[in-house]
Amino acid sequence: MSIPTKELKALLQKSGNRCAFPSCGEILLHEGEDSNEQVVLSKIAHIVAESPDGPRGNYPLSLEERNKEGNLILLCGKHHDIIDNMPQRYTVERLRQIKEDHETLVRNATGTAISKEIAGQSTQVEYIHESVFSTLFPVIKMPIYVYSAHMEFTEDQKDEIGEKIIRPKRASIIYPYIIRSQRLYAFQDLGRVDSPFSKVVDRKTVQTYPVRVWWDDPVTSRYFVDLLNRSMNKLTGRKGLLWDRDHHRYYFEPDEAGKPKEVFYQPLNVSSTTKHVAWQPVSKKTGKPKPYWLHRAVSLKYHRVLATQWCLSIRPEFRVTKDGYVPIASERIGAKVTSKKSRMFNYDLLGEVNFWRYFLSEGAPRILLDFGNGSYVAISTTMMQTEVDWPGIPEKYAKPFKNIEYAEDLFSWAKLQELSVNPEGDFGEYDEDEMDDEDMITDVEDEDNL
Repeated sequence: MSIPTKELKALLQKSGNRCAFPSCGEILLHEGEDSNEQVVLSKIAHIVAESPDGPRGNYPLSLEERNKEGNLILLCGKHHDIIDNMPQRYTVERLRQIKEDHETLVRNATGTAISKEIAGQSTQVEYIHESVFSTLFPVIKMPIYVYSAHMEFTEDQKDEIGEKIIRPKRASIIYPYIIRSQRLYAFQDLGRVDSPFSKVVDRKTVQTYPVRVWWDDPVTSRYFVDLLNRSMNKLTGRKGLLWDRDHHRYYFEPDEAGKPKEVFYQPLNVSSTTKHVAWQPVSKKTGKPKPYWLHRAVSLKYHRVLATQWCLSIRPEFRVTKDGYVPIASERIGAKVTSKKSRMFNYDLLGEVNFWRYFLSEGAPRILLDFGNGSYVAISTTMMQTEVDWPGIPEKYAKPFKNIEYAEDLFSWAKLQELSVNPEGDFGEYDEDEMDDEDMITDVEDEDNL
């Protein structure tokens, strides 16, 4: 069945003689040297294939609708082949969004140009001045030193090491460590008799390293990032997140089999609400549960952006499982995750980032990683931003963002003071009366995350 002329004309007019693939925009009709000669570079792609056995052809769309303009997208030859050879990546939902974005851009650009030409003004696109927010958060405090000491244990002997570690008296303290060539590295002063590792290392062999010296060495800078990552493992473990080793991300799991999990948080422009973090999606068409579960997940990475400046990136992701626990093979979930992410534009992505910064900081101005005795990492929860002049984004996505930063209150200020005054007595064994069963379970789980 051929494409009706009416549908073809509509597609060509809406596409503006440009390839619709993001960041391409190649002109698709060129004039040759001879005024009567024209070179056509365009290819018409079906979003849902014309036949059921073509790319994305199993999508529930009638055969009659498949040759209508709404299911067609105009591309250059290169990108036409790419989308048809990668149907798992370029899903129906993603291609529909690409088509809509391109045609909106063409409509707005030509409309603005014509309006200004009629008004006798310049045809230059009008720019607006805005603040653009990123998924980066500045690290505003780092430990000053890293300590190392010789030990008889190897990294394979985690159980034996865990039995000898002295749990810090203050429950908020975390004690990440790495072992390289039978030397233990940590942010705690290993020369102290009451350090968490005093029964593990030889205190006579302690060496102290300024962290800024470490940052400039390719080997020790990697050690430093490893310690930071293990610090984050401790924090996320205590908050109930699990570690996906295959994809290097943290994720939620249901508390009970078959029951969705929700957590409380403060959205961008609402006082408070709850959010699904592990749930079984329901089909909008049938109202029945889909045969898989979605889990909110996050990738957390440290980046050194200047000689003395670090930041933390928060990248929201999704994990897919069969029943809330058993993961589905990566090659089978690409379309599901891509479809989910393809609808996360601007405000929605900003909302996901906001959720994670709230969850990790508990709504405070800082995410704090406490190592005791005045040593800690502090990460601001104010998103890094910059000022730009640009055409802006479509009005339907341009929602206001009010909660740019969390206000300081008495509790967050007191917590910072507790970390900053370098108190004595941070280390030492727990008082059994002050330690409940939940603390004991969390500590065991933390050791498993190393």
